[in-house]
Amino acid sequence: MFRRVTVSGICCLIATSVAVAAPQVGDKAPKIKVAKWMTTAPPALPGEKDADKHVYVVEFWATWCGPCRKNIPHLADLHRKYQKDGLIIIGVSNEDQPTIEKFLKKGAGGKAMDMPYHVASDDDNATNEVWMADIPGIPHAFIVDKTNTVVWAGHPALPDMTDALDKVLAGKFDVQTAKNAAATSKKFEELMAQANAAAQSQDNEKLAKIADQMIALKPQDIMPYLMKRHVLTETKREAEIPSLETQMEAAMKDSVDGLRQIIESQLETELGNRSPGMLYRSARRAEELTKGRDPDILSLLGQLQCSMGMIDAAIATQERALGLATDVDRDAFKKVLKYYKEAKSLSAGNGP
Repeated sequence: MFRRVTVSGICCLIATSVAVAAPQVGDKAPKIKVAKWMTTAPPALPGEKDADKHVYVVEFWATWCGPCRKNIPHLADLHRKYQKDGLIIIGVSNEDQPTIEKFLKKGAGGKAMDMPYHVASDDDNATNEVWMADIPGIPHAFIVDKTNTVVWAGHPALPDMTDALDKVLAGKFDVQTAKNAAATSKKFEELMAQANAAAQSQDNEKLAKIADQMIALKPQDIMPYLMKRHVLTETKREAEIPSLETQMEAAMKDSVDGLRQIIESQLETELGNRSPGMLYRSARRAEELTKGRDPDILSLLGQLQCSMGMIDAAIATQERALGLATDVDRDAFKKVLKYYKEAKSLSAGNGP
């Protein structure tokens, strides 16, 4: 699953494996073995005849996975937009065929799923074992270019994937740059494992130094900032926290995912430790970057508006989010809107 950042998790960071069994950027794509195509079969698979005419997105997903379901409309949009340019999207699930078939027919809300791309049932987990050997969660996707080379890997909902796909299809993707980025990510995960050890031994000085190294490597990842903030709190150096938060906010200002991490981590922080100015600015900036068209960002904005007493604004924002929500999220968004309206009634003294 997509990593969710929580402040409470700082002292129990999970060390991440840095094994390289799964295909890395620059590697040739492994074979794809399919027990059954649950939708249509693609015209060619990576490494097979005519594969050099296509660019591939190979996604690993499951019907029970909420983030996977939420990402289906995004993949459907990419399929419709780029199919004419040779893009083939393959979704591989290792669930049993009746489960996948039922999901395709009834989805999460009783309606047939809009999955116009190529959905596959894995062949006795053979494809997962090769492609996802050391990947800890789903959804996870790979982009394979016309030379059968893996050029990108990661969470398919990240803007990074769409940006990379645009460049690959346009013939402007730099594999060496991507390999360098992958090496940076590997180093980051190695430092994360070291941070885990330092946190377990309560070596705050070492943890702070590692956090600084991680910030330098990936300034738009919130985890090292939270680690550094934890150290500053533990060592009674709270006066340095505003400067750290200013650094973090500046680093995230053009990253929707980074801003989302700030908002989520702040909303999970005790009220007395929140930075309301940073929280509100981050939400408004994320709304600006997404042009007010991302229902999840709008819902987060509504949540913080409600927490700040802006109940009318929260209702209006949640109504906008509901209007943009996918079928998967619509019921949940309706419940949130109902809560805000009931809260407004209570604040007006009308009772429950």
